[in-house]
Amino acid sequence: MIPTIAGLARRARFALQLPKFGSQVLPALLASALLAAAAQRAAAAEPAFPQGPISIIVPFAAGGSLDATARVLGKKVNELLGQPVVIVNRPGAGSAVGARAAATAKPDGYTLFIASGSAFGFVHLLVRNHEFSLKDYAPIAGLGIYTSLFAVSDKTPAKTLPELVALANSRPGGLSICSTGANGINHLQLEMFRFAFQKNHPGQKLNITHVPYNGVAPALTAIKAGDVDACVLPYSSLVKQMDGAGLRVIAVQRPTRLPLLPSAGTTGEQGYPELDGNEQLVTISAPAGTPAPVLQRLEAAFRDAMNDPAIMKSLNDLEVQPRFVGSVEARKWLEGDVKKLSGVIREAGLGTNP
Repeated sequence: MIPTIAGLARRARFALQLPKFGSQVLPALLASALLAAAAQRAAAAEPAFPQGPISIIVPFAAGGSLDATARVLGKKVNELLGQPVVIVNRPGAGSAVGARAAATAKPDGYTLFIASGSAFGFVHLLVRNHEFSLKDYAPIAGLGIYTSLFAVSDKTPAKTLPELVALANSRPGGLSICSTGANGINHLQLEMFRFAFQKNHPGQKLNITHVPYNGVAPALTAIKAGDVDACVLPYSSLVKQMDGAGLRVIAVQRPTRLPLLPSAGTTGEQGYPELDGNEQLVTISAPAGTPAPVLQRLEAAFRDAMNDPAIMKSLNDLEVQPRFVGSVEARKWLEGDVKKLSGVIREAGLGTNP
């Protein structure tokens, strides 16, 4: 606690009454009084956070599950902090565009970055001259778990992953499989699928062509129209609504089946256990260098938001499994993702940075 000026003045008056020590103590007390006054003025000049709108950058187009998650949480954080929360969609380059915008923002807590998986952690390995990595961000919290899946167009006859593989390797030209962005998490999961096949079938190649889209919504439009044969997607309410009416989910990348999609087997059940651990943590972060008190204020706000039963229901409706973790655990999770996915990037030859 900073001593008050009045308190220091009382001590100074007492020191003056001490003939032996007064001349030594008084200068020190006066110096302390000046420092206390300066500290009090600085504290008074420091406005409470936040004092204006907060932006949350979403690295994908509007309409996807991550965008919807940001809007649900942003509305509640707005209520808790008393300031507007604005969602800013910055799609492109598998999340690199949004990641760059977040990393270069002023580290004051007014620009945040929401990402699924560790998009901002490994994107620097993928995009030439993208100099940012996990160290350039300050994770605030983990908010939920996304499950990724394999879906096929209604025009594609495959009903399981083995049938999809057989179709790809029997059809001239193979199959086109889309993702929600070049070099994004779903693209990397597709590469993991390719590697798992080749590991299980030495000397054979999986005859597929990757087709990237900027976000979930355009990918769903493409698969429904039959522009692509299949897609790797995050599970969301949009996918749930379209299952059986434009697309068919054939596998989920998790250890157990989804209760709302009981007919879709896990990747492990279908011979690809390597993909069962591909669940993604949704995180909210700020630029590195954001003051600790601001980060703590934001972490508390998102924790309070996640404790609201209405928010939990909204996230469940979006097929996000609500799970709050603090900043320390969120960073550890992301570091693990970076380690795992950097190996996929190197093996696939996707990285353009050294």
